[in-house]
Amino acid sequence: MTAYHIKRLPPEILPDGESVTWSVTGSGLATRLSGGVATWPVADAERWRKARVPAVLAPVVGGWILAALVVAAYVLLFGLSSASGAWGGGTGDGTDWLRYPGVVLLTALPFWYRYVPVAAAAAALYVAVEAGMSLARSGDTDHPATAGHLVVLAACAVAFTGGCLRLWARRRQRALALASAGKRRFPLPDRVPESDGHRGHAQVYLGLALCLVAAGILTDGLVADLTSGGVAYDAVGQQRIGLVLLVAGTTFGGWGQFAYRAARRLYEEEQPALIVGVRAGSDGRHWVCADARTRTARPLVAYLPRKRDTRAMTRLLGSGSAFGEGNGHHDIDPKHEPFEAVLYGTLAEGDEVVLEYACAEYHRHQGMGRMYATVTTAPLRPDRRHGLGPWEPADGAARQRERLREAEEGAERYRRAQREAAERRRNPPLRPRPPGNNGRRDDNRHNGVGCGSSCGSSCGGGCGGD
Repeated sequence: MTAYHIKRLPPEILPDGESVTWSVTGSGLATRLSGGVATWPVADAERWRKARVPAVLAPVVGGWILAALVVAAYVLLFGLSSASGAWGGGTGDGTDWLRYPGVVLLTALPFWYRYVPVAAAAAALYVAVEAGMSLARSGDTDHPATAGHLVVLAACAVAFTGGCLRLWARRRQRALALASAGKRRFPLPDRVPESDGHRGHAQVYLGLALCLVAAGILTDGLVADLTSGGVAYDAVGQQRIGLVLLVAGTTFGGWGQFAYRAARRLYEEEQPALIVGVRAGSDGRHWVCADARTRTARPLVAYLPRKRDTRAMTRLLGSGSAFGEGNGHHDIDPKHEPFEAVLYGTLAEGDEVVLEYACAEYHRHQGMGRMYATVTTAPLRPDRRHGLGPWEPADGAARQRERLREAEEGAERYRRAQREAAERRRNPPLRPRPPGNNGRRDDNRHNGVGCGSSCGSSCGGGCGGD
């Protein structure tokens, strides 16, 4: 049977078992009159949305801007500059190891800004200090090297400013969501998937493995350089491989560690709860809105539900008629309009949340069914583009008639397929005989070989024997 999302939450799904009373104005604005679990007013949700960092410093856009600046710095410092000591100033025999950490941190800035903003801000400070010291000693460098150091400082300014603003925005959004949720805290729903048992583990292990391989390669190059006996040793190739592995390893490791810590915080204590709206996008992402009744409520933050983190039929909420007139417990298409859900946890980019909502499964003739709770655990994504248009509320009775019609058409197709299969079993198609076998039987009959009707009673115990 197919599971359908239910538009409104039944009282049985609320953590305190109480009901929520709504009032909808003529302009489509829904307000909460009474109830146990807090709802998210549209005005508060708009303040939460405006607390985000500017679009130019968003994780994805800011990461691409930093990537462009880092590439430009590489071209200026290592491609166009004729000075051998363009990065840190000064030259020397053998491989330069003192300036290597700065190159690694500069390369990692776009990735850390996207996935580990705390590390990006710290790395930007280190790289900026090193680039500033190189500029102070720019007497022996050419114009491309000077321009390259200025580009590095610009990248550090973007990374540090964006990283600090993102951390401040997370704290501000958490505070706004907690203020809307009130002081009450609730335990997580029963049979909730425990994502802390796997969230981020694969990234952490992969990052650790990459960093260990990079450490082995760099240690080999460093030892070979130190024991070269005064002969210049070229370990640039080992440094390049180590750079790629270190950037990838630290990014995966930091990303996984933050994801695990967010999941761990969700299960350590009771969480605030909000009644929100959720709408599904065509790409699989689900978007959290202020509520499922205000048509002007904007999509705010996205999550990607996965089968591993979703558990259906956690508890039975009711059974009987598929649609009760006026109660709002009718099924909808989540791609066309949002449905209500109870959200547990804090609302900020990267936080782990639990969403509990109602689904229904109907019997073969779609007139009777049962309603049950479904629980999903997911981290909140930093996405901003949703591609969702305006929506109109579906009529429950019309939706029921459409579902009954589709169910009857499906049942008729099934019965037709069953009749055709039974007809094929009763009258199987005749298989044509191979022409070679027919020719041999005809030849044997004319040559007097074989047992035919002409043998009569003279055949005795058999036919065709010599």
